[in-house]
Amino acid sequence: MKHMLRRRSLLTAWLLCALLFALRWVQPPTQTLTWDVFGYYLYLPAIVIHDDPALKNHAWLDDVMATYDPSTTLYQLVDGPDGARVIKYSSGMALACAPWFLIAHALAEPMGFPADGFSPPYSVAVTFGVLLWVMLGLFLFRSVLLRFFSDGWTAVLLVLVVLGTNFLHLAALDGTLLTHPFLFTLYAGLLLATIRWHEKPTWQAAIALGATAGWITLVRPNEGVCVLLPLLWANSDGLAAKWRLVRAHVLHAVLAAIAFVVMAAPQLLYWKSVTGQWLFYSYINPGEGFDFATPYTWDYLFSFRKGWFLYTPMAMIMVGGLLVVWQRARNLFLPIAVFFALNLYITSSWTCWWYAGGSFSARSMMPMYALLALPLGFLMNRLSSSIWLKPVIAILGFLVALNLFQTWQWSANIISKDRMTGAYYAAIFGRTSIPSNAEELLLVQRSITGEEQLIDESRYTHHIAYRNTFDDQPDSVFTLTDGAPFSPGPDIAFRSLTGKDHAWLRVSARLWVTDSTTSSPLIVCEFNHEAGSYKYKALGWDLSNAPKNAWAVCSFDYLTPEVRSSDDHVKAYIWNQQGGTHRVDDLQVEVFDPR
Repeated sequence: MKHMLRRRSLLTAWLLCALLFALRWVQPPTQTLTWDVFGYYLYLPAIVIHDDPALKNHAWLDDVMATYDPSTTLYQLVDGPDGARVIKYSSGMALACAPWFLIAHALAEPMGFPADGFSPPYSVAVTFGVLLWVMLGLFLFRSVLLRFFSDGWTAVLLVLVVLGTNFLHLAALDGTLLTHPFLFTLYAGLLLATIRWHEKPTWQAAIALGATAGWITLVRPNEGVCVLLPLLWANSDGLAAKWRLVRAHVLHAVLAAIAFVVMAAPQLLYWKSVTGQWLFYSYINPGEGFDFATPYTWDYLFSFRKGWFLYTPMAMIMVGGLLVVWQRARNLFLPIAVFFALNLYITSSWTCWWYAGGSFSARSMMPMYALLALPLGFLMNRLSSSIWLKPVIAILGFLVALNLFQTWQWSANIISKDRMTGAYYAAIFGRTSIPSNAEELLLVQRSITGEEQLIDESRYTHHIAYRNTFDDQPDSVFTLTDGAPFSPGPDIAFRSLTGKDHAWLRVSARLWVTDSTTSSPLIVCEFNHEAGSYKYKALGWDLSNAPKNAWAVCSFDYLTPEVRSSDDHVKAYIWNQQGGTHRVDDLQVEVFDPR
C-alpha cells in the first residue's frame, strides 16, 4: 500500500484508462467510420483491399456508400487528373489505424463478416485500437509531468486534464477516431523525446523526436509548427547553451531531420502516385480555408457557439499559468508561449472555426493539453504554500464538475452540436432537460442532405431583392440558346441581404413549355468567394405534369451558407445546360431576413 501511494500518478493513469475504456465500451462503435473519419481511414481499404489508391474504380466505393452510408456525399474526395480522385485528408490517421485494420481484416471472414474494410470487426478493432494509442498517451504524458512535478501533483494534473477538459468527450465518447486524441499522444511523445534529448543527448532520442514530429505533420499538415517545440526548448541554462549542445551533436540533428522526412514521406508518395505532383492542395472548396488576415480568434475562444474558454474554462487557468512559467521556469516560457500563440492563430484562422458538429468545446485544442498542463502545474505549485491553495482547489473542483455535467448535457443533446447561442446557453445552463420553446433560441437549422425549405415565414421579414421580367428583350422574354446558355441575374453581396448570420432566399422563374419541350434548363443559385463558387444549388422544371403551350413555374428555397466574408456575393441565373432553345421569364430572388 505504501508503495502504491508513492506511485499515485501511475495508479491514477490506470484508473483513467479504465474509465475511458468503460465509457467507450458502453457506447458500442457502430457508426464510427463516417464523415471526416471516413476520409482519414479510406486509404486502408483503397490500398490494401482494392489496390486502388487513385479511387478510379467507382464500383467498390459506390457499394460502400450504399451499404454503410458513411456520409451524405463524398466531400472527402477531390478530383485529380485522368479520372483519379484524391483523398482530401492526409494519411497520418490511416497509419495509426493500420495495425488494428489488419487484425480486423484477418478476422472478419472467419467471424462471418464481409472483409470489405467497413463491417463491424473493422469498426470495433479500429476504435479500440486508437483508444489504446490514447491510453498510451496518458502514460507518456505522466512521464512528462514527472520531469517537473511531484508524483502527487502529477496525479492531480492527470485528473484535471482528463476530467476537467473536453479530453474525456473526445477520447471516449464521440471523437475517438478524430485526429485530436491521437495527436495528444504524439505531442506527449514529442515532449518526452525533446526533454530526454536535452537531459542526455542520444541518437535514439533524436530519432524519436524527429519521427514523432513527422507523424504529427502527417496527421495534420498545419501541425507542422510542432517543430518549434524542440527547436525552442532549452534547459535552465538557456538557449545559447542549447545550441552549443546541438553543435556538439550535429549528427543527432541530421538523424532527427531524416526521421521527420521518413515519417512525413507517405503523403508525398501518395500525392505523387495519384496526381503526379509531390505537393497537392486538396482543400479546393472556396467556402473553406484559412483566413489568416482575419482570424476568428475571439469567437474561437469566447463564442457561445463553441468557444474554448467558455466550454472548457479550465483552459483559461492553463493559459494564465504562463505568467508563473515566466517567473519560475523562463527557459520553458518561450517554447510554450510561442507554440501556443502560433497554434491558436492557425487553428482559429480556419473558416469553420467551430469545426462543425460532433465534438464538445474546441476539439482542435485537445493536443495542446500535453503542453498546457505544464503552466497549470507551475501555477498550482506556486499556490501550494499560500493561503490561495484551498480556494483554487475549490475552483478547479467546480470546473471539473461543470465540465462533466456539460459533457453529459452534450451527450444528451441538451447542448446543441453547433447551433448554440448565448440566449439558449442561459436557458439550459444547469438543467437536465430543455425548457419549452428554448430551441427557438438556437441558430438556424442547416440541412446535411441539401434539402431545404423555409417553414415558418412569420419569423422573417420579406422583400424582393431582384426581379427581371426581361422587358428589354424581344417579346419581353429571354431566349436561351446554345450560343447564349446563361440568363442575366443578380450579383448581391451577403451584407446587402442581411445583417444577421443567415437569410433565406426563394429563387423562381417561368419556362414556356411547348409540345416539343423534353428537357428544361436549370435555375442556379450559388455563393462566390473571390474567384470560386460554393454552396451551389441547381433545380430544373418538372415537366412530367406541366401543361403544354403554357408557362410553368420553378421555385426553390435556399439558405445562405456560413459565409467566409460578408463581402461574398450570391448569384442566381438560368443555365441552358442541355442545349436547345428555351424561353424564360420572371427570374426573381426573394429575401427572408430574420426578425
